Amino acid sequence: MSSSENQYISQCLAGSITAIVSLLLVLTTKWHGKHSFDHSEGVQKFHTTPTPRVGGIALMAGLLAAWFLSPEPLPKLLGPMLIAGLPAFAAGLREDFTKRVSIRNRLLATMVSGLLAWWLTGYSLSHIDIPPIDYFLAYLPLSLAFTAFAVGGVANSINIIDGFNGLAAGTIMICFSALGFIAWQVGDIELAQLCVVFIVVTAGFLVVNFPFGKIFMGDGGAYLLGFMLAWVAVMLPARNTAVSVWAPLLVCAHPILETGFSMYRRHHRSGQHPGQADGLHLHSLLYCRVARVLFPKARVQFKNSLTSLFVWPITLLCSLAATVWFSNTVILMVGFVVCAFGYHLIYLRLTQFVWCLRPATISRD
Repeated sequence: MSSSENQYISQCLAGSITAIVSLLLVLTTKWHGKHSFDHSEGVQKFHTTPTPRVGGIALMAGLLAAWFLSPEPLPKLLGPMLIAGLPAFAAGLREDFTKRVSIRNRLLATMVSGLLAWWLTGYSLSHIDIPPIDYFLAYLPLSLAFTAFAVGGVANSINIIDGFNGLAAGTIMICFSALGFIAWQVGDIELAQLCVVFIVVTAGFLVVNFPFGKIFMGDGGAYLLGFMLAWVAVMLPARNTAVSVWAPLLVCAHPILETGFSMYRRHHRSGQHPGQADGLHLHSLLYCRVARVLFPKARVQFKNSLTSLFVWPITLLCSLAATVWFSNTVILMVGFVVCAFGYHLIYLRLTQFVWCLRPATISRD
C-alpha cells in the first residue's frame, strides 16, 4: 500500500473516531451531563435544551488517532503541536466542566501553548512586513512575546465565534482549507496534508454538531482547534518565504475582527469589562435580525444552525482572496482593511437599521 493510500485511510479513521466519540458523548450524558451540560441561560445562549459542551474530547481523540496512524513525516509535525496545545486544551476543558476558569487564565494558557510550540518547533513570528515593528521583532524575546500574544488571540477568537451550531467548526474548516491550499501551491505538501487532517477531524465533529446541535465544541475544543489554526498560520510563512505573513491573517480575519471589535465595544460601554460576555456579536445580531426575521415560524434549532450559513461567506471571501494573492503583502493588507470596513458597515446596519458609517447607541433588542 502506498504512502498516499495510508495517509487517506488514516485521515478517514481520524475523522470517524471523532464522530464516534462525539456520538458516545451525546449518548452517555446521563453519566456526565451534570458536569458537561451547557444550559440555555445566559446572554450568549441560543439553544433551548441542555447540551454537552465537551466536543473537545472527541476532537482530541481524532487528532491523537491521526498522530498514531498517519505515515511519516506527518507525525513529526502534528506531535509537537499536540503537546504544545495541551495547556490551552486543558484550560478550556476545565472550564467546560467547572465553569470557573477565568478568561485571563484561559488566555494565559493559550499563550503558554504558543511559547511551548516555539520551544518544540523553533518557529516564531519574526516579521509582519511593517519596518518599524519588524525592527523590534528581530529581537528574539520580543518576537516570542508577540508570537505568544498572536497565538493566544487567534485561539480565543475561535472561542468567541463559537456561538451557533456549526459556526466555529465550519469557519475552522474554511480557514484550514485556505491555508492548506496555499501550502500546496508553494510545494509544502507536509503542511498541506496536516491541514487536511484538521479539516477531516473537524468534519467528524461537525456531523454531530450541525445542524441539530447534539454536542458543542466547548472551550476545550475551541481552544484546541484555535491553537492549531494559529500555529499553522505561524508555520506557513515561516516555512515558506514566498508566503506573506498577511495571508494567514486575512484567512483568519473574521474571528480576529470579531474579537477586536468585541473588546472595543465592551470597553466603551459603561460598567462592562472587555472580557464580559454579551449578546452583541455579529453572529448574534444576524440570528436576531436576519434568521429570525426571514424564518419566523421555523424551529429555534433550525434558525440557530441557519445563522452559520450567513456568517461562513465572510470567512470564505477572505480566504479566497488570500489564496489568490498569498505572496502580495500590499494587496493582502488592503484586503484586511476592506474586510474590517465591510464588517463595520454590516454591524452598523444591523444595529442602526440603516446603512451608515457612524454608530449611535447600540440597541439591545
